[in-house]
Amino acid sequence: MKSIKFGEYLVPLWLIVTLLVSGIGVAVLTDYVWKTITMPFEVKEPLEVLSYPSELSLYPGETKEFSITVMNYASRNYTVLLDFSLDNATYQESYVTFSDETYTVVPDEQNLTAWLKVEEYAPPANASLTIDFMRVAAEGEVLFFDDFNDGVADGWTEHLGTWNVINGEFFVTAGIVENGISTVNELDLTDCTIEVKIRFSDASAGFLAGIVFRYTDNEHYYAFLLSNEYDDAILKRFCPERPDYGITFAGLQFSGGEGYPVEPNTDYLLEVIIQGSTFRCFINDQEAFSGTDGNYAIGKVGLWARNADVFFDNFTGYSLP
Repeated sequence: MKSIKFGEYLVPLWLIVTLLVSGIGVAVLTDYVWKTITMPFEVKEPLEVLSYPSELSLYPGETKEFSITVMNYASRNYTVLLDFSLDNATYQESYVTFSDETYTVVPDEQNLTAWLKVEEYAPPANASLTIDFMRVAAEGEVLFFDDFNDGVADGWTEHLGTWNVINGEFFVTAGIVENGISTVNELDLTDCTIEVKIRFSDASAGFLAGIVFRYTDNEHYYAFLLSNEYDDAILKRFCPERPDYGITFAGLQFSGGEGYPVEPNTDYLLEVIIQGSTFRCFINDQEAFSGTDGNYAIGKVGLWARNADVFFDNFTGYSLP
């Protein structure tokens, strides 16, 4: 057998060949990144407005229909709502009525027919009409979810109070004379279901905490709230006249019920089904009460507390049919 001498040692030739081949094999199989590229990634809005009337003119007592042409570039149907508003809110409230329809927009081009009516006793006016197109998710579709397990509250705006993510929960400290408010970004909703797990800390009285909905600013929104201090659950409308405590328009004790026992360091599941001007409130999957109010039609959703240290988790927004 042929060998090669290395110093005092004779090494068989077959062993040297094996080692060389093995080394080459390792080199061939080693990953080697020779180029990295970066490119923009975009998911486009599937609906586009192609045409609409340049102006609308009508007489008192007249109802006028008009068409808006939209294009659906996607391969699925979308449910669309049209929200109408004049830049003269007082005139609109007194004299103008708009169509209130839900449209199914199929792939390709499609005409949406809408109407507006002016009361017969309306005075002459010049105003601008704004139409907001709102895509509505499929029934029961999750619109937003956050379990805060990533340690941050991305996608939230903190308006009032001190908010932090602690051990996978969203925690707020709100003092005796302040509210804590945080809302989900870029999610303006009309009808929907909101639920969240809530737990009062034993470090404060636990006056009130819960869910905010149809929020436009710190003086215009609704809230479904639980009270550790008063063992109660209530619905409030916040307005410029009562920006701190709001106006209670429904609740357990408020409606003659016996309230609801609330303990610190105990998890409670709050859920509110928001449909039109009716709000159904649930605690731990049991319907507690409902309330009706028609002041606010659309807005953001989020969380609220006052004179309480509260943990929130598993915040979820679902669509309604």
